Amino acid sequence: MTTGPTQRTISRAMNVRYLPWLVALIALAIPLIGAGFAGWPLVLAWLVVLAVIFTLSRSIVATASQQIGAALLVLPLLFVLGWEGGWWLIPADLTWLALEVRERLADRPSTLVP
Repeated sequence: MTTGPTQRTISRAMNVRYLPWLVALIALAIPLIGAGFAGWPLVLAWLVVLAVIFTLSRSIVATASQQIGAALLVLPLLFVLGWEGGWWLIPADLTWLALEVRERLADRPSTLVP
């Protein structure tokens, strides 16, 4: 009888946490390749910003509601920075938001009565 999450569940959860970062990298590759590498300075700038955020996010412990709030605050910022490449990172932010909401709902106890 197991009382906690199995190693496979923990491993799958760790892999899912990297999904927004993967979406961001793929999203930045689209304009880079599509424009014939003409927009490489903007892509490089976004990669530097993402690397800083990735590094800082590993050292900061935040609650689920703080992470949902951060994802919601980043969304309008990406709209404002749309012409500088922010449009391409909106799918990654929405992926991050969906994962945080899903995690929060999974942690909430069920209200159904058996």
